[in-house]
Amino acid sequence: MKKTLFIVFLLILTSLGGCIEEDQLIDEEEIIQSSAPERISFTSPIMGDGNSSNLDLEDYVSDNSVLLIWVAANCRGCHDWTDVIAEEVSAGNISNTSVLSIHRYASFESPSSLQSVYGDNASNPVSWPLVMPSENTPVLDLDTGLESEYSIYDAFGNPSTPTLQIMDSTGKLTWTSKTYWATEEIVEEIKSLLN
Repeated sequence: MKKTLFIVFLLILTSLGGCIEEDQLIDEEEIIQSSAPERISFTSPIMGDGNSSNLDLEDYVSDNSVLLIWVAANCRGCHDWTDVIAEEVSAGNISNTSVLSIHRYASFESPSSLQSVYGDNASNPVSWPLVMPSENTPVLDLDTGLESEYSIYDAFGNPSTPTLQIMDSTGKLTWTSKTYWATEEIVEEIKSLLN
């Protein structure tokens, strides 16, 4: 009888483990929602310009929504997405000024490795800018006009490669996809969101 009561007691205790109060849940949601600025920008060197010119993201998106493609030199999914978006640009389905590639792994991939993959005579050339921010690139909070305390990667939701995001003309991320290989369904969704 004592064994049975002990087992029942243990079952009751283990079923209560992990319970949280409703107030605790609300506090965690507030922390998550306030984690990074809603409208953001940064300035970064452009691939192929010998780091002599910079692109200001706020200016680049000011006229229309822009597809951001986070890329790496050795990312096959990035190559796939780049090729598919380049075909859409060539066909006139997406404007060349509505696309921007962003190098994700500046700490261990060199500008020359990017150039060899995405440059003019490369295997997966881009006709739109590819920016190369460093891990220390400051992020501007467009609502306050001040530099954000968040890293560039944190501010953009820690994108892996490839990550595709759409930023509207106010500097707000409105859509994200982490689909590794390009799919017709996602391409159609991107086109409808950009037009």
